[in-house]
Amino acid sequence: MNAYADTGFVVALYKEEATSARAAALMARQTASVRLSQLGELEFRNALHLAVFRGELTAGDAALKKRLFREDVANGIFTIMPVPASGLFARSVELADRHSARLGTRSLDLIHVAAALLLKAEAFLSFDERQRKAAKAERLKVKP
Repeated sequence: MNAYADTGFVVALYKEEATSARAAALMARQTASVRLSQLGELEFRNALHLAVFRGELTAGDAALKKRLFREDVANGIFTIMPVPASGLFARSVELADRHSARLGTRSLDLIHVAAALLLKAEAFLSFDERQRKAAKAERLKVKP
């Protein structure tokens, strides 16, 4: 099953989080490369830099985690896929109009869901409850 992962899911694989074990267990069962948008890559790298800023990681630890992520991309664990901005933002606006008043979704939540839809993902990997609800409303299988 092709899946799209949001940033929080990916970060949990490289930085110890409360959700790390669940993310690792799901990835152990994943047989196809997990799709990420370029936004996901940016957010992942920035999350590591913010962890250094907050004193949660050393610069060396962050550099190692970025290298491990690049290796996972090179080995096909993840595929970073471009999503045309015009289509991405137009779809995100549609999602905002359909879901934000009811679900309280943020713009970045909707951009990730829109990216998953545009990349033809069948499953959406996220721990963010609002984002999960929006993905489910768009008929994506939400995991874990």
